Amino acid sequence: MGWGWAQTGTLSLRVVSSENRPLPHAQVAFPQQGQTYSTDSAGQLRMALPAGRYRLLVRHPEAAPYETEVWIQPGATTPLTVALPLREWQIDSILIQDNRPPPTALPSAPFLQPIPLRTEALRFMPSIKPDIESRLALMGALTSSELSSQYRVRGGNFDENLVYAGEVEIYRPFSARSGQQEGLGFTNPYLLESVYFSTGGFEARYGDKLSSVLQVTYKRRDKPETTVETGLLTQSLATSGKVKGVYYTVGLRRFSIGYVLRSLPVRGQYRPEFYDAQGYFAWSRQDSSGREVWRLEALTTGLFNRYRLFPQTGEATFGLINAALRVQLYFVGAEELRYRTAQQALSLTWRPTSTLRVSHHVSFFGSLEDEIVDVEGAYLLGEVQTSLGNSLYNEITVLRGAGSQIRRIRNYLDLYTFYAEQRGEWFWDKGLRHRLGWGLRFQSERFTDRVYEWSALDSADYVSLSERYFHDQGLRNRRVLGFVQQGLRWGPWRTEIGVRFHYAHNNRQFLVSPRLQVLYQPHDRLQYRLGIGHYAQPPFYRELRDISYALVPTLRAQQSWQVVLGADYTFQLWKRPFRYFVEAYYKHLWDLIPYELENVRLRYYGANLATGYAFGLDTRLNGEFLPGVDSWVSLGLLSTREKLPGIGTVRRPSDQRVSFAFYFQDELPTNPLYKMHVQFVFASGAPFGPPRILPLRTRFQMPFYNRVDLGLSRYFPIDRTYLRSLWVGLDVFNLFQRYNVVSYQWIADVYGVRWAVPNYLSARLVNVRLIGEF
Repeated sequence: MGWGWAQTGTLSLRVVSSENRPLPHAQVAFPQQGQTYSTDSAGQLRMALPAGRYRLLVRHPEAAPYETEVWIQPGATTPLTVALPLREWQIDSILIQDNRPPPTALPSAPFLQPIPLRTEALRFMPSIKPDIESRLALMGALTSSELSSQYRVRGGNFDENLVYAGEVEIYRPFSARSGQQEGLGFTNPYLLESVYFSTGGFEARYGDKLSSVLQVTYKRRDKPETTVETGLLTQSLATSGKVKGVYYTVGLRRFSIGYVLRSLPVRGQYRPEFYDAQGYFAWSRQDSSGREVWRLEALTTGLFNRYRLFPQTGEATFGLINAALRVQLYFVGAEELRYRTAQQALSLTWRPTSTLRVSHHVSFFGSLEDEIVDVEGAYLLGEVQTSLGNSLYNEITVLRGAGSQIRRIRNYLDLYTFYAEQRGEWFWDKGLRHRLGWGLRFQSERFTDRVYEWSALDSADYVSLSERYFHDQGLRNRRVLGFVQQGLRWGPWRTEIGVRFHYAHNNRQFLVSPRLQVLYQPHDRLQYRLGIGHYAQPPFYRELRDISYALVPTLRAQQSWQVVLGADYTFQLWKRPFRYFVEAYYKHLWDLIPYELENVRLRYYGANLATGYAFGLDTRLNGEFLPGVDSWVSLGLLSTREKLPGIGTVRRPSDQRVSFAFYFQDELPTNPLYKMHVQFVFASGAPFGPPRILPLRTRFQMPFYNRVDLGLSRYFPIDRTYLRSLWVGLDVFNLFQRYNVVSYQWIADVYGVRWAVPNYLSARLVNVRLIGEF
C-alpha cells in the first residue's frame, strides 16, 4: 500500500537508547501503510511524508520494541526522538544486555527485594527530600510525615530498621523531634548502583533488628560521570569515575527546607541549614587471569544540620462543621537543634580462590547532638461561628480558654560507636551451588547524655511544672555478635539456614536467633518463598532512656518469632513485562518496651512490659504500563496490638490498618522526552492519646493520611563533550491541598477539659528543578 497523494511534511526521527546512546540501523515500520525503513549509523531517519497521523513501530536488536504515534504537519519538519529501553537477548552463547536488571526481574535474594524502579530514574520522582527512604512508602513502608525520612514497616517503629552500605551498617542521629528538624536521609540516589529492601523474613547475615533491611551499593564507573542538580529545595553535586586504578563516587547535598516550612501553620522565622557529604573509594588488584584478588574500599559520610526557629504566631481550626474550635498561638523566643555526625568505614576483601571470599570491616560513628530551646507561648481557645448567614462567620465568638507555657531545654547527647568485623563466604562444591557464610563483630559504644529540660504551664488559672527532667548520665557498652549461615541449592529449590548470636555487656543477655528461608522456583517466571525465624532487637541508647529520660541500662532485648509466606510472578501484559508480588506475615512479639510517638520522636517507657502480635498482607504490581517506563501500585493490610499488665490488649502506636500507594509515569506519544509523574500515598489514621499516660496512649485515632504529588518534566538529550543531557522538572507537592495531621498538642479550657489541637503538615508547594549530566 502506498502513501497516496497529499500535501507533504518532513519527519526527522532520532532513535536512541534509554542512556541516550544512538541506536544505528533501527527498523522503523509504518504498519498501516505496510512500509519499513531503517535509521542510519547515527540512529537518524529523515523522510518526506504526506501530512496526517501515523503509527510507528520502532525495533532494534538491543532494545525492547516501541510503538508511538506522530502527526506530520504540512510544509513543516516534525522532530521526534524515541528512547528505547535496553533489554537482553540470549542467542546461543552470545549475551547482549543492559548493565542493570529490569525492575520486573525475579529477585536473586529471596527476602531482599529490588526497588521496582531503575536506580537512575529515582531522581526524577517528585519528592520533597532527595533520598530513597522517603520513597519507601511505595514499597510497603509507612511514614507519618513527608518532611521525614523515618519509616515504619509491618507494625514496627523507626528504630527497628537496618540500613547497610554494602556490608557496612549505617547509624543515624537520634534527637530530631519533628520532621522539619531531621534533615536529609542517608541515601543519595545520584551515588547508588542498586537498592534492595526487605520488609521482613531476612537472612541471618543481616543484623539484630525486628522489622526491615535497606541495602545499597555505590556506583563504580570506568568513565567519569558528573551530575548537578539545582532547585528551590535541593542543590547537589555527584561525580564518579576512575583515576589511576581507584574508583571514586562523591556526592554533596544541600537541603533548603525553609521554603517548605513557610507553609506550616506556625509562622515565624525559619533558618534551617542541612548539609550532607558522602564519598566511596575502591581499589582492586587482579591476578594474571584478570580475577580480582584484593579489594580495598573506604566509605566516609558527614552530616551537618542546624535548625533554628523564631516562632511568632500560629493558628489551628478543628472540630465539626457545626461545632468548630480554633486555637490562636503567640510565641516569643527561639529554638535551635544542631547535630553533627560522621561515619568512617574501611573494608578489605581477599579472594584467594574463586570459591572463597574473606572481608574485614572497621567502622567508626560519632554524633554530637544539641537541643537548645527558650520559648514562651500563649494561646486563646474559642468557638468559631459556622453559620454562613452570620456577620461574624468564621470568627471566634465564645472564648473557651486561655493559657501560657514556658519551655526551656538544654540537652546535649554525644554518641560514639566503633566496631571491627570479619565476614566470609566459601563455596564448598565444584558447581558453586552450596555456600557457607559467617561473620563475627566486636563493638564498643560510649554515650554521654546531659538533660536539662522543664516547662511551666499556666492553664485555666492553674500553674504547674508539667515537665521537669534533670540528668547527667552516661553509658559504656560492649557487644559481641555474629552469624553462621549455610546456603544450599538443588534443582528448583534454594534454602538458607542460619543462626545469629548477640551478647551485650550492659544487660548480660545472650541471644540466639535461628532463621530459615526456603525458595522454590518451578520455572523462571514464578517463585514461592517461606521465611521462619527468631528476630531480636537489643536496646540501643534511645530504648534505654525511659519516659523521663532516666537511663535503664539493664533492659532486655525485644524479641519476636516471624513467619513470612510469599510469591513473585512475572508475566507479559500488552506485550510488556509485569511483576506481581504478594507476602503474608505473622509476628509473635514479647519483651516489648512500650513507647509513644510525638511527631517523629520516640519516647520509651523504660521497661519490658508488653507482649504483642502483628499480622497482615502486602501486595504490589509493577511493570511497564508504557514501554520502557516503570510504574507500580501497592496495597498493605495490617493489624498490630500489645498486651499490657493491668491494662489489657490495646493498639500499638504503629497500628495503621490500610496503606495504599501508586506511582505512575506517562509521556507524550509524539515525543517521549516529555513525561509526567504522579505519586499517591494513602494510609489510615494512626492511634494517639494524651502524652505520658500509658493506658490512654492509643485511645484515639488520627485522620487518614492522603497526599498526591505531581511531576512534569522535559528531557533534553544533548550528547556533547561537555554536557550529555539536561532535565527540567516542575513538581507540585500536595496537589489537592490536603491538610494532613502529624501530631497533637494538648491544651485545657476553663472547664478543665483537655483538647487535642492538631499540628498540620505542609500545604501545596511548587518546586522547580534542573538536572545536568556531564
